[in-house]
Amino acid sequence: MGKKEFALSKRELDVMNVLWAEGKPLIASEIPNRRPELSINTVHSVLKKLLKRGFIEVAQIVQSGTVLSRSYTPIISSEEYAVRYMTSEVFAFDKLASKVSFLSALFDSSENDEELIQELEKLIQEKKSLKGKNEKK
Repeated sequence: MGKKEFALSKRELDVMNVLWAEGKPLIASEIPNRRPELSINTVHSVLKKLLKRGFIEVAQIVQSGTVLSRSYTPIISSEEYAVRYMTSEVFAFDKLASKVSFLSALFDSSENDEELIQELEKLIQEKKSLKGKNEKK
C-alpha cells in the first residue's frame, strides 16, 4: 500500500480516532456523540470509505432502538497506522534526506532523550540478534 493509498483524510482520521479511543465497536450514530463536529451524514460517508479501503470492518449487527445497525471496529491499531504512515513519509523523502537525518530530527524534538535512546538501543540489539540468527541458518 503506497503513501496515497495509506494516508487518511482529516475526516477519516477523525472517525478512526473515535474508534481507536473507544476500544470497542461503535454504530455510526454513536460517533457524532463523541465528536459533535461530525454530522451523521459525514460519518456514514466516511465509514463507507474506510470499509472500502480496509481500515475498518463490520464487527456485528446490533439492535439500536427499534432498528438493526452495523457496529464498526478498526482493523489497524493507531500505533500501526502511525508507524506505517510515518514510514511511507520517510521513504518518500529518501532522495532529499537520509533516515539518519530523520532520526536525528526525532531526537531534537524529543523531550525524553534518555528514554528514547534506551528504546532504540534495545531495538537495535533485537535487530542484530535476529540478523545473526538468520545468517547462521
